[in-house]
Amino acid sequence: MDWKFWNKSTPHSPASSEGPTDTSEALRLLLGMLMRADTPPFSNWNVSGVVFAPNIENTAQSASKGYLLALWFWVFAEKHGVVAARMARDTFCLLADEAQPSTGDALDTLIELENRIIQSFDSTRPEHRSFVQGGRSVELPMEYFLATGFLLQESGSPYYGRTNVDFEGNDIKLAVCLRNATEQALPIFKPMVQTLQGFDPSSLPRWKWSASPGALERHLQRRYNNPLFPLHRQVVTSNDVYEARVASYQTVAAIRKELAELAREFDGHAQLPVDWHPILNGLRERLDILEDHRLMAGGENESLGHSIAELRGRVMGAWRAALHNNARQLAALENAESLQRERHAANYATDWMRQLRSHASPIPPQEVVAALLSDPPAEIERAVAAMRAEPQLHSTLENCRMYARKLAGEVRSAGHAVTDLDEKLRILDTA
Repeated sequence: MDWKFWNKSTPHSPASSEGPTDTSEALRLLLGMLMRADTPPFSNWNVSGVVFAPNIENTAQSASKGYLLALWFWVFAEKHGVVAARMARDTFCLLADEAQPSTGDALDTLIELENRIIQSFDSTRPEHRSFVQGGRSVELPMEYFLATGFLLQESGSPYYGRTNVDFEGNDIKLAVCLRNATEQALPIFKPMVQTLQGFDPSSLPRWKWSASPGALERHLQRRYNNPLFPLHRQVVTSNDVYEARVASYQTVAAIRKELAELAREFDGHAQLPVDWHPILNGLRERLDILEDHRLMAGGENESLGHSIAELRGRVMGAWRAALHNNARQLAALENAESLQRERHAANYATDWMRQLRSHASPIPPQEVVAALLSDPPAEIERAVAAMRAEPQLHSTLENCRMYARKLAGEVRSAGHAVTDLDEKLRILDTA
């Protein structure tokens, strides 16, 4: 972020001495604080007596101000939850773009980098972020971890991407600035957030779609201003989006909780009993169901998928070890695993197919074809190929083809245009 040309004019923000009354006002106030040259805590990003060389000063300023923004949203998340904080952050970046074009993405990138470094810090074991001094183990403070992480990972930093770096003291100086930023900001940010009685998504003037939406949000995205759907279904509110994200977050949290329980159950079998098959088979089936639920939930849950696969690999490793003297049963197991992978890949080929398989599908029956035609041609090709390869789905494919022609005719008769509609119909017709 280049602060040299930062517009110091203040956007409209509430001036009440009692603080903001809703999230929208709070975000405008935060943006005003950032944009003014003389408003703490952003004006105090540096510490008196700490001087950075010209080639590092802008990076240090980005680190401190990005950290302050991330800190505000962490405080907000403590009160209103991570889903509300993410939605508020999106709105903040859109407001920043209004005040000064092209700044929203830059600020969002800064906040995201700070978040990633903090998550890395939290996931690093204490002994791996410590050093020995005078025979005693000394743990590096979070601010030092943030400082070095930012200097190495921020693209504008002179240390970006380097290894075995001599920071020339800039790591220590930046850590001091970040510690000072925390001390300066919390007495301002905490009361500012505490004045907000609750999170009302309808107070947000605008919002944006998630980069990897969950199943519920994905269907809202399909419906939004889409002539393939009835007029009343084309209306989507910020409250709809918030509720969809909360539901997806809760679903993924429940999957994580059940996965942890399965891991404890598996680890509890230090030695498998003679009748081990029901235990391992039960674990495998429950893990496969969890993976199905993860795919149906959608969203950014790849790390959860890796965790499920890792535990399943351990279960199957124990199964193979138990069969190591039985070549015939081992071959049968490998064949069953191969068939299961092929069947699973076909049944969950696209988001549309995954969402239809959910017991609580976000796609009502009357919107199945509209949802399919809302997907890109490449996604429709994958769905069609999967249905064509499965005899039980041939009638479903024929129904989709028939109703797609009917829906396309109705939409065109009403004078609406749908992107790539002819191509999508061609894919269905040549199936």
